[in-house]
Amino acid sequence: MERSSFSDFSCSIARTLEVIGEWWTLLILRDLFLGFERFDDLQRNLGVASNILTARLKKMMEQGIVERQTDAQDKRVWRYSLTQQGRDLYPVLLALTAWGDKWRTAEGQQPLLVRHQHCGHITTTVPACANCKEELQLKDIRFEAGPGGREAPGTALLGQVLGRPKQDQQS
Repeated sequence: MERSSFSDFSCSIARTLEVIGEWWTLLILRDLFLGFERFDDLQRNLGVASNILTARLKKMMEQGIVERQTDAQDKRVWRYSLTQQGRDLYPVLLALTAWGDKWRTAEGQQPLLVRHQHCGHITTTVPACANCKEELQLKDIRFEAGPGGREAPGTALLGQVLGRPKQDQQS
């Protein structure tokens, strides 16, 4: 049976997918990050049907990811932009781009490059520790149960695998 919602999952990834997990949503986000604002431009660039684009933009507005304003020059035209919540998704898109460039793109054929304006170099996303800034390698990290974790749909075995949150273990 196919799920229609992840809202009951006690998992941050599932909750994020609830908002941005539909197929066209990440591409709409990409185009908004690239500066496309008008519905017609988004539709033309993506080649998506207008009813699908309308539905995705509506959901993104309901979730607080995107906002809509009328065009200053033509009140019949809508302009879409990212909210702060939407702009905070940029690391997700950069990480997906880096993975796609590494595993699904021929070497030297990246369709989009990311230039760091501060140093001027072409760059890619590398996960780093928020505290010490050291690059995170999978072998150097450990997952632990968090204070909001619970056994629930989508996380039924996590409590058994990860144990209790650290502060509970110290009590």
